[in-house]
Amino acid sequence: MKTIFTVGMLLLAFSTAAHAQDESTIRYKQGASALLFTLNGLSDLQAGNYMGGVGASTFLADNIAIRCGLGFGSNTVSKNNTTEDETTVTTFNVAPGARYNLFNNTNVALFAGGQAMFGLAQTKNSVGGGEISSSTTTTLGASLFAGAEWFAWRNVSLSVEYGLGFVHSSERVKDANGVERDGPATTDVTMGISNINFTLGLYFN
Repeated sequence: MKTIFTVGMLLLAFSTAAHAQDESTIRYKQGASALLFTLNGLSDLQAGNYMGGVGASTFLADNIAIRCGLGFGSNTVSKNNTTEDETTVTTFNVAPGARYNLFNNTNVALFAGGQAMFGLAQTKNSVGGGEISSSTTTTLGASLFAGAEWFAWRNVSLSVEYGLGFVHSSERVKDANGVERDGPATTDVTMGISNINFTLGLYFN
């Protein structure tokens, strides 16, 4: 939290000095909406999938926004480049959240909010076209976050945020005879420098 506060204050000081005479670029009014992309980090500013998929946010009222990340993936790996022995992994996740702008100036917003997460992953192993085993992993999580959003232009922003939360995963396994059993379950607390995220926002209205 101390790190994100420091970054936010630096962005705030920089923007105030650099844009003192410029027109306001910040977007916080009702109806302002954006597509969201995850940045890999300050050393590699490439836009990627937001939370494993697509992301969007919209302001329902001045300074109050909802956002959501939605991801889906499917991957099949064949042993020895044949279809005789295959492993298929399918994933789905959704992460709805809400944020409130605590403070705005002409082009920086300091914000805080909360987010939930639901994920589902299924792994199927097959030989000769017949399924021999499978497993399904369900993930539930929730977090609180705080951050700063800097508007380089009216329709482009860069956000940095720090999150604190927990994630619980449980697994269900089925063998070749169709017998199901519970797999391992884990609960993790997510915090620290590795939980700082960078996001690119492209506003379209």
